[in-house]
Amino acid sequence: MHILFVCTGNTCRSPMAAAFLRRRVEERGLPWRVDSAGLMAMDGAPMTEHAANALSRRQVRAEGHQAKRLTREMLRESDLVLTMSRSHRDALVQVFPELADKVYTLYAFAHDVPEREAQDVADPFGGGEAEYEACASQLADLVDLAFERLLRTTAQGPEEGPEVKGDGASSEGD
Repeated sequence: MHILFVCTGNTCRSPMAAAFLRRRVEERGLPWRVDSAGLMAMDGAPMTEHAANALSRRQVRAEGHQAKRLTREMLRESDLVLTMSRSHRDALVQVFPELADKVYTLYAFAHDVPEREAQDVADPFGGGEAEYEACASQLADLVDLAFERLLRTTAQGPEEGPEVKGDGASSEGD
């Protein structure tokens, strides 16, 4: 299974979310691939210092992260795409409508609710330690919920990928 987290710059939210999920995947010994990218990322930019510190305080590794701009290829290779906001999801679905069944906000997927009920993960970029700590706490909780949902919805075992239903991805009523 290949899971891709998406935010704007790929220096705060999506790499933190990916790091949290990678830790869970490694703890379980699952053969899943976890990546992150940004809609407007500057390729090669490092994770922000505050984001790296927030992860470090939680004993989560993210050394060597380099921002990547999202590509069509990344989306096509992914089994599940989790965005940090409804606007990220909406932009992806508008440009790539054929991928709508595998693009969710992290919140909607984690809570198994329709997208219209999803809450955005606040962007801490430009903020201080408090904003990054709040973001990291929210992401850790959402990733834990999403991971548990993935484990429950995996049909034939972790190698087969999730049997994700389209209930959360519908843009109707958004």
